[in-house]
Amino acid sequence: MSKLHYCINGESVTDQVITYQNTRESSDYLWIQMYYDNYKDHWYYQLSDYMDRIAFESDYDFKLSRAVDTFSGPKAATIAKQKGYARLGAFNGWFYKILANWKSNVKTSSFRLKKRPSVQCPVCGRFVARIDSEHLQHYKSVKDIPKFFVWKGDIYEVRSQPNSYANTWGSKTFSKWKDLQAKETKSWTNQRRRVVWPWKLKNGEKGVVCPFTKKFVPQIDEVYIRSLDNKHSRYAAPISWEQFVEDFPRSRIQSEVYDLGHVSNSDNNTDLSEKISRDWRIQDGPEVIDYERIQKGNIPIEYEHVFSIIDLFTDNLKEQDILKLVSIGYSFDDIVDTLDVDKKEVKICMKTFRSNDELKDRLQEV
Repeated sequence: MSKLHYCINGESVTDQVITYQNTRESSDYLWIQMYYDNYKDHWYYQLSDYMDRIAFESDYDFKLSRAVDTFSGPKAATIAKQKGYARLGAFNGWFYKILANWKSNVKTSSFRLKKRPSVQCPVCGRFVARIDSEHLQHYKSVKDIPKFFVWKGDIYEVRSQPNSYANTWGSKTFSKWKDLQAKETKSWTNQRRRVVWPWKLKNGEKGVVCPFTKKFVPQIDEVYIRSLDNKHSRYAAPISWEQFVEDFPRSRIQSEVYDLGHVSNSDNNTDLSEKISRDWRIQDGPEVIDYERIQKGNIPIEYEHVFSIIDLFTDNLKEQDILKLVSIGYSFDDIVDTLDVDKKEVKICMKTFRSNDELKDRLQEV
């Protein structure tokens, strides 16, 4: 295991990150990856109750690549001064903050699932948080893509974004393929290897392999998946909301577990007004819905009214997003990280909201 704050090549991890940002060479990134591989067991132990090892490693590696891309040299000195440690550990502190937020969000998401149990769609048989018109399109998402694919006779882990390296599990055999498909990876862990990223597009840039078509593409996201044939992009035939209501009139579309102190028809307008008027930085984080759901328009019924007030109040999309995240319980740091905006900008917006009488009047309307 490498020395704290130092990669195996002798460079501090902070300096190695800056070196990689300048060169963009895979060999420079591998030193960073090897350093943080040492801490995977530590973080997986804290999240093992919420995800399997393969999903954890994929998310962990993605978080690391995002941390490397968003870190800057001047930021190193600023963070070190704020936190009271030497510049040497600046990137460690930066990545730790990202991992800590991730852990918090994973656990919060798990809590939301317990509060709002899944319901089974009578059309496709899947268990989902809520059946709505979006779900009834039955499109797959990035989470639905296979974990593994075979390329030139070897088994590889699927990646949705290009990286500096790829993970291979060696040559395909029937027993190995069967176990990996069933997420039984323990027997084959010793065959897992990291290799320099092998896939490139025709223009020379890095690409990923589509597990459905085996073609090289820039990335795999929801837009790309929906561009594929139905046999690849959907897990069931689409159905309109009107047809669903007609065919399954008694189907439950959403479940929710309330505690004994719950009061029905709680006033979310008043709740938002209170959150704006106080310092909400001590909140625990997202409580109800994810930012991605807001962007897609999948909003729980109880928040539709307050969201409509926010949309009428301001045409500024960033201000709308800040207010909506505040209304569903996002903390100050959560908002900054989720929207990738400057803390000062969020503070100025909130100060404006607090002093705006028009917003207060609208929130007080019945």
